[in-house]
Amino acid sequence: MSRPVPKPGILDIAPYVQGKSPVAEPGRKMFKLSANETPFGPSPRAREAYAAAAAHLEDYPEGTSRVLREAIGRTFGLDPARIVCGAGSDEILNLLAHVYLGPGDEAISTTHGFLVYPIATAANGATNVVAKETDFTCNVDAILASVSPRTKLVWLANPNNPT
Repeated sequence: MSRPVPKPGILDIAPYVQGKSPVAEPGRKMFKLSANETPFGPSPRAREAYAAAAAHLEDYPEGTSRVLREAIGRTFGLDPARIVCGAGSDEILNLLAHVYLGPGDEAISTTHGFLVYPIATAANGATNVVAKETDFTCNVDAILASVSPRTKLVWLANPNNPT
């Protein structure tokens, strides 16, 4: 019997390294903003919401985020059916790649784009094409020049880190 083998490209993805950024100066506190760390900690309202939910952590959440989507829709005048919620941007970006990318497809990202873009692309067997930036800014002409019949997604970060 043969062992399961991951999709091509999966084992080429470098694992994310968690934790704090290295401190250049001893005694100086550093925050890894690229990992969404905050020097402020969670807000008091977030702590209250967590405490209120703590008694029911065994319950699975409602899978469509209906209540949240309806609240966002009311607040911003949007159709809740056109809102997608997820556990952070990584989940939503991976969902997009999973839906639209496969072997033989291409996705375009920029030189300093979000690192999840090429990872999500590779994880779905597609090729990441890098469009060069100009002065750390997305270059629309370089992106358009990179489009081919195999292009299925163009990843754009706005705002972008570190640019």
